[in-house]
Amino acid sequence: MSFSRETMDKINKFAKEQSQHYLDEAEMTYMEKLMRKSGQTKEKIMGKLAKFKIQSETAVEAQNDMILYMSDYMKDLIAQGFSEQEAFERAKKELRFSSDTAKSADLKRRFEDYYRNLNPADYEAVGLFYAGFLFFGVAAGGITGFLGSGGRAAFLSGGWIDTLIGIAVGGTIGIGFGLISNAVIALKKSK
Repeated sequence: MSFSRETMDKINKFAKEQSQHYLDEAEMTYMEKLMRKSGQTKEKIMGKLAKFKIQSETAVEAQNDMILYMSDYMKDLIAQGFSEQEAFERAKKELRFSSDTAKSADLKRRFEDYYRNLNPADYEAVGLFYAGFLFFGVAAGGITGFLGSGGRAAFLSGGWIDTLIGIAVGGTIGIGFGLISNAVIALKKSK
């Protein structure tokens, strides 16, 4: 079952607005972890977190999760005999952040669980893997390209292209290893 375009627009608008409230409350657990780990003040952490929320996929994921949750709930209501508009209004009422319904409480719990399981060290490790593999790949590719082109004499007479190609290939390989390490960390975390 799919909803009309008008209803989907309303769902998207509602989810965007409300998911931010759920995220704001749930991120407090994450913020406390960051403050303990870094020893920074609340204002510094809030600034970083605000930037993180705007730029990251977290807000988009939260909106998408809420859209799916709301859509499923509306489909259940429609199966019970509600019209699409009635189902939307009821879902909107029950899923609103400030409501004291079981559906709202379930969403709060889901967002809190997401942040509770979010470990800042995982993101730090992923970043270090990316940087390490990228530097290693660029260095290895550059040296290979330089030596493969014939060394310094050949470098000055056009061999720099081979060095540049080696750097690009090495950088690509480094990013690939970074992606693999990110996947390994994500898989270990999900177990």
